[in-house]
Amino acid sequence: MPLPSCTYSSALLARVLRQSDTPEHPAYVVGGFVRDSLRGTTPPDIDVAVRGDALRIARDTAAAVGGTYVVLKEERRIARVAMPAHMEDEADAPASAIRTLDIVGFEGGISDDLARRDFTINAMAVPAAHVAEYLERPETGFPPAESVIDPYGGMPDLQTGMLRAVCPTVFEDDPARLLRAVRLCAELGLMFDGHTEELIRASAHRISSVSGERSREELLRLLALDDAATTIARMDRLGLLGALIPELEAGRGIEQPTSHFWDVLEHSIQTVAAFEFVAGEGDWPYGNEETRDSIPSQPIFHSYLDQPVSREATHAALIKLACLLHDVAKPQTRTLTETGRARFLGHTKEGGRLSGDILRRLRFSQAESTYVQALVHDHLRPAQMSSEGLPSGRAVFRFFRDTKDAGLGVLYLALADYLACRGPLYTMREWNSVCELTRYIVEEQIRQEHAVRPSRLINGEDIMRLLGIPPGPTVGHLLETILEAQASGQIYTREEALALARETYEQEH
Repeated sequence: MPLPSCTYSSALLARVLRQSDTPEHPAYVVGGFVRDSLRGTTPPDIDVAVRGDALRIARDTAAAVGGTYVVLKEERRIARVAMPAHMEDEADAPASAIRTLDIVGFEGGISDDLARRDFTINAMAVPAAHVAEYLERPETGFPPAESVIDPYGGMPDLQTGMLRAVCPTVFEDDPARLLRAVRLCAELGLMFDGHTEELIRASAHRISSVSGERSREELLRLLALDDAATTIARMDRLGLLGALIPELEAGRGIEQPTSHFWDVLEHSIQTVAAFEFVAGEGDWPYGNEETRDSIPSQPIFHSYLDQPVSREATHAALIKLACLLHDVAKPQTRTLTETGRARFLGHTKEGGRLSGDILRRLRFSQAESTYVQALVHDHLRPAQMSSEGLPSGRAVFRFFRDTKDAGLGVLYLALADYLACRGPLYTMREWNSVCELTRYIVEEQIRQEHAVRPSRLINGEDIMRLLGIPPGPTVGHLLETILEAQASGQIYTREEALALARETYEQEH
């Protein structure tokens, strides 16, 4: 089976594999590289198992090829060889390619290493020399089935699309495998075998013992996938979602006003699905072509989703997380009116705070946490910008001033929130109204940017000279007032700006 072209240098990898494989210390390519190669896809990385001292072998290998040696987990004797960007005989190798080889040691036979792995499709190995030969001569095809060491039936499971645990203690040995299991099923289009699904349900509570860093890594990889909502719903059915984020579990069974079709928890999951529909990532069971055609389509929207907030997370992935968390504070803010109607006053403010606590626990970065908190805190604001009709230019200016980079994300969340609120009860009249509001806000923001882009009408020195005041917060406040008026089309000239500065200052002082 031919392997698609990889981003790393095949010749260099072959050399590294041969360097790490010796008669005294036989080496095997294991795990994801074997699995993905058998599927005919490009493997993202290479894991190598060697008999003996993996740290020393990795260090010697790195020195032999001019690479970098990094210890990943000293207690488990796992190291990484980060290979050089290119070598003299590989001038056409892409300089930006990431080339890493993770090396782990084992004692006894290769079966001892495979027995410690998580799922059968990851518990396969191929002698390193065979893989090296393939990398040097890819036209021969990936090593044939007889070269694959497969003691647990990974190849048949791969062919039938089954994810099966290697042993009954797989999740006790490493609870992070619980999240990896649902993520792999989503990535590779697999289903759990019955026994593995039972093991996940029985072990779901163990996810709380996993470090925040590892949980964050798996969660972000899951959110980056299309149709992440289906996987989140699967996590909920398996008991993983509430175990990972107990604050969400509190929303189960919390009924909402009649404008909502689902309880708080199901509404939150459905909001992720609705966002993926709005963002063009997939279908939504209750939407159709007419629903899709009404969605505002601006180039600024689509480019925004792919922009990174951090090295690991895009706007789109974090909006999905905000969709899941946007009503997380509803259970504790719920009150009943005299007529028995549920209200959730202050749930956006409290939700922003609570989301921050959750993301800090899961070791999300400051930038990621700040962004998600802003989405949760302001997700009702688009609907509140005008009691009737379209919002004023000032309201639009203040919205983007306050939300900053999160503004477009808030609009996406608001669209998804509406659909997930009404569910199958939504009407096209209401949906068109929501979409028209969103379209107007975006177009007005673009117009305002063009209005103020050439130059500011006056600066801080102008204000201090006009009013005879020193530098300080008052000057900044007056500049913001003038910028708002300029953006919303209320003033156009320097003279008008100076007059507004004087008028505002005299009214406030």
